Amino acid sequence: MTFCNPFDETLASEGPPAIFLPDREGLLRFDESWTRDAWGRNPGPHVFSPAWGLVRDHATRFVTLVLVTSPGLLEGWPRADVRLYATREEAESARRALGTLSLAGDAW
Repeated sequence: MTFCNPFDETLASEGPPAIFLPDREGLLRFDESWTRDAWGRNPGPHVFSPAWGLVRDHATRFVTLVLVTSPGLLEGWPRADVRLYATREEAESARRALGTLSLAGDAW
């Protein structure tokens, strides 16, 4: 895993449960908006157990790769479907299978 800076890397390994998204360069970056939204729906307690996820937006069907340091943060996501994977490679492989636009249809 490559993070955008040492702060994000430390947050992912030692901080409170959080959600990280790849930036334009593919580096992982803490996402305050997603994390606050998740904590608002599910305040915990959370268990540190990093996992990779694919999150499919209900409206657009666009699929986003995420790193979550506690899978409980993604439970009950109201605007998206979530699939979790043990490794980034598994998640990226599943995402590549969707095609270049990363759109998932009804059968996802």
